[in-house]
Amino acid sequence: MVLRRQAIIVLAIQALFLGSLWADNNNNNIYALNNNNNNNNDNTKSASSIITSLTNKPSNITITTNSNSVYSIPSTSVQLDRFSTNYTIDGKISSLNNSKDLITSTIVDDFDKNPNIGYIVNSSSSQASSTQLGLPNPFVSKDLINQKITNEIQGAIAAAASSIKSTEKHVEIKCTFGMILANYYCSNK
Repeated sequence: MVLRRQAIIVLAIQALFLGSLWADNNNNNIYALNNNNNNNNDNTKSASSIITSLTNKPSNITITTNSNSVYSIPSTSVQLDRFSTNYTIDGKISSLNNSKDLITSTIVDDFDKNPNIGYIVNSSSSQASSTQLGLPNPFVSKDLINQKITNEIQGAIAAAASSIKSTEKHVEIKCTFGMILANYYCSNK
């Protein structure tokens, strides 16, 4: 439901910028350009009726997540050995392409809440050397993590769109994000 509301807000903002949505100060109504050819001269439609029709359409994109963490207790402390979070994005390629920013922000926001986000290193060599004293901080910033996730998701959606002839074909994109930033990837099946 939250995603649907966000999509409506994004669509309304885009319509405002495109000049196809405007307010009538006299009647306190919001109108949108209606491209239906109904033989009448009024080509406007109340924005509330457009929003109602948008919210009544079922969502055809699903995002699922699965997280795994492995901890060890070498003596009297707990050590995080590894973790990974897998995302699966399902839907028609046309829907994924049209909603790629919303899909990306949803996954980035979810991953940012991961309690292990502070333990992500750039490469496996960074992870091995992180236990030596006197070295700079091996952990990557949240901004770098978010940029990598964004690039992987949007790259996989673009690759799926270019490799599949029909935009109405169902596609499944799987993403894996863990402790090593260089190993982040998304692929479509």
